[in-house]
Amino acid sequence: MKLLFLSPPMSNWARWGARHVACNPLYAHLAAYVRERKAAEVEVLDCRALGLTEAEMVERVREIAPDAVFVGTRLVTEGGAGPVLRYIEALSILKESLPHLITIAGGLAISAMPKEILGFAPQLDYILVGEGELTLVELLTALKGENGKHRDILGLAYRNGANVKLTPPRPLLGDLDRLPMPAYDLFPMDKYLGFSRIEGYNEAVTSRGCEGACSFCYEWGLIDYRRRQDFFVHRTRSGKLVADEMELLHKRYGVKALNFLDDDFNSDRKKMIELLDELERRRLEVQWFFMGRARNLLRDADLIPRMRRAGCYQVLFGIEVGSDEELVNIHKSKDPYTIADLKELVRLLRRNDISTVGTYMTGFWEDDAEKINNRFRVVDEIDPDIGVLMLLTPMPGSPIWRQALKGDRLEDVDLKNWDAIHTVMPTRYLSRKELGEICVRANRDFFGRPHRVERIQNGYSSPYVRAKFETYSANAHLIDQCGPSR
Repeated sequence: MKLLFLSPPMSNWARWGARHVACNPLYAHLAAYVRERKAAEVEVLDCRALGLTEAEMVERVREIAPDAVFVGTRLVTEGGAGPVLRYIEALSILKESLPHLITIAGGLAISAMPKEILGFAPQLDYILVGEGELTLVELLTALKGENGKHRDILGLAYRNGANVKLTPPRPLLGDLDRLPMPAYDLFPMDKYLGFSRIEGYNEAVTSRGCEGACSFCYEWGLIDYRRRQDFFVHRTRSGKLVADEMELLHKRYGVKALNFLDDDFNSDRKKMIELLDELERRRLEVQWFFMGRARNLLRDADLIPRMRRAGCYQVLFGIEVGSDEELVNIHKSKDPYTIADLKELVRLLRRNDISTVGTYMTGFWEDDAEKINNRFRVVDEIDPDIGVLMLLTPMPGSPIWRQALKGDRLEDVDLKNWDAIHTVMPTRYLSRKELGEICVRANRDFFGRPHRVERIQNGYSSPYVRAKFETYSANAHLIDQCGPSR
């Protein structure tokens, strides 16, 4: 049995520049596990990194001659929900030329609506629902006829004649340290580039779940929708294993700029202390970025100087809204912090030569022009170096998604526009066009502030801060892309 992990020809998230491509962490994790369990031979074909056309993709797949192909991602930064459609299109093309090819999918958005996707995508044979390591190994074993039947595999969606079957949910993996090192050797590591500017770039994910579980978070689309409590169960690799992964990426593959794209990278203080201990000892020439929660950064204020000495040049956290009351309304009520705390956090990080990215949401149902403008004013006062204005996108599986369906609020149901750049829903008070116009003005104003531009030019030692700012700034206008209201 040979399994191919396929990234078809496709664009990247527009906000990150004309060319941004890195390892698919879902593939790296699953391929390593399948290989360790000897469930199949594994290969990766990254058409985007290699610059292949659809015709060339088909020819390369024919040459590799896999028995099965897997598609999917775990990152919203691949382009929101849009990649789901691209994966399905690619499988359709492959099935036309290779009708006996077994097709498997999993990951973001796919786990949230497996029956719906199998219902409209006849070119797709199986879906992994929730965490996929054990499910994929058991499926491959069943396909080889060695053991078990499809109905005995937990967390699997498949067809039985004209019907779609969904087996019982699979419990979470308890110890991520037992998973093998991601299979980076399968990827074209020399082809990756970040933000159209950063060479020696790559991305990694070291944890799963998030204690915050905000109502709009895309990660709801990664879990089995029948086990919603799983999202709140945060698990992480140890600091030592994270350092081992960084050392491998740097010494074997020349990675110098690494983005950790866990949604809750810094949740575990023990992990952070162990990671810093290891990096201080190893002295790797790797600069790293992570996405974390403000509450945990405030908790670990004493670690911030060590973070910078160990190579951390930038962190991202969610500002999201413009008042303490709104923080509670989006389910951040467990977080003991305020807008004033966020201002102090930015200043503390800046004093330690660590740049900040602050994300904030616009497009909640109760948003009007006054609320949105106040939110922008607050973000501007908090003063992160990069402010990422995200248009509320109801990712499948999230509470916001269910609310949007129930309230019949979706005006654009084309998944390729579900990327936090397009307006797909109005608010109670604003049409999509009005919402887009307000947001693009706010976005342009943020990146045009002279003091902010000057600080980026001269205020930080890492060149990656300036590179990222320039990419975000160059694409600030993209947020006004919206279709007509119905």
